[in-house]
Amino acid sequence: MSAVARVLVADHAPTRLSVKLALDGVAEVCAEAADARGAVAAAQEQQPDVCLIGQSISGGGIDAVREIAASVPGTAIVLLSNSDDVDDLLSALRGGAVGYLPARFDAAQLRRAVAAVLQCEAAVPRAMVLELVNELRALERAADEKLTIREAQILAMLRRGHSTSGIAARLAISPVTVRRHISKLVHKVGVNDRAELVAAPTWSPSRI
Repeated sequence: MSAVARVLVADHAPTRLSVKLALDGVAEVCAEAADARGAVAAAQEQQPDVCLIGQSISGGGIDAVREIAASVPGTAIVLLSNSDDVDDLLSALRGGAVGYLPARFDAAQLRRAVAAVLQCEAAVPRAMVLELVNELRALERAADEKLTIREAQILAMLRRGHSTSGIAARLAISPVTVRRHISKLVHKVGVNDRAELVAAPTWSPSRI
């Protein structure tokens, strides 16, 4: 890592400007991008220490995270999210991010997140840590319920109100695959349909 951390920012123009102002004197913004494709190309060319990727950029911020994590493994990725949804956090972490800044982050939070990931630490908001703990416990409990990890993820997301297409997007799988998992879950839990599956009195992350 260079003496001054080099940072790539991929987001909408107002956010890019805010990030540059927040990091002035702390890190060098070596590249900017407005969409996922540009973010991946810039990351591969510049090999930055940190990539700050906006979730809502054209082409998909999570998709950009996955591609950058795979092709530029030496960079630390932080998702700049537009939500406080734990499923967005989990999607970012599964994609390869090591940091997550939810909606309404300020300059001090951004600087702390960049400093943390540069020290090889995760940067996750304290308010969302309990959600992560519950998710891990849910996955462990899945073995007792004879569910696969993927089935446990899908069941938890169904119970948090996500649609088939929403689950598919977050897990980077097809809607057909999601429906196949739901059919298996209906059989394993011993209910008749999706509605009964969601309402079934089996384990739930919120009750662990």
